[in-house]
Amino acid sequence: MPMPEKYPHRKSPAARASRSETSRWADRAPVLRFLLRFGLLLGAFYAAVLLPWCDQAFYQYLRLNALVSGAILRGLGQDAQVAKTSIHTVGFAISIHRGCDALEPAWFFCAAVLAFPAPWHRKRAVLLVGTALILLLNLVRIVSLFYIGLRAPAFFPTAHLELWPAAFLLVALLLWIGWIRSVPPGGKSHVPAAP
Repeated sequence: MPMPEKYPHRKSPAARASRSETSRWADRAPVLRFLLRFGLLLGAFYAAVLLPWCDQAFYQYLRLNALVSGAILRGLGQDAQVAKTSIHTVGFAISIHRGCDALEPAWFFCAAVLAFPAPWHRKRAVLLVGTALILLLNLVRIVSLFYIGLRAPAFFPTAHLELWPAAFLLVALLLWIGWIRSVPPGGKSHVPAAP
């Protein structure tokens, strides 16, 4: 006849260790799911930009950036001319290439929003507004780099290769953090209890 356990509520050390390990993985699961989705979305972007038809789409987008930036520079009093994806004046010329388009930081932001566990209705507006802000910031970058190249050419490489890329990453990260702080816990909208 089996004897009853003296302390049935106590678990064996092996059972406690197993439960503790399961609990750790359960606690990490939302973060791991976010990282997996985020990584897959970033991978999809980098795979898409390798497709041949993307070259023409990118070229048209770069040309649009050059046209709009040239118009802004003319509005600021510069005699800026646009040829294809280049903007030039008597003292300086700048050419807009892939990587100068802000699509990468914009997709970084979009991937983070899409990977975050929140309802779709809470993502739509922030995707549009955040992407628009990042793409508008790119016009500021192009115009500022044109002025830096014109007035302080020695500072141009630092601004172009170090400061602006860091600024884009920071802006994308701050936009995302600001948004997730506004999402209620669990991603659900708070509905007050009826009196």
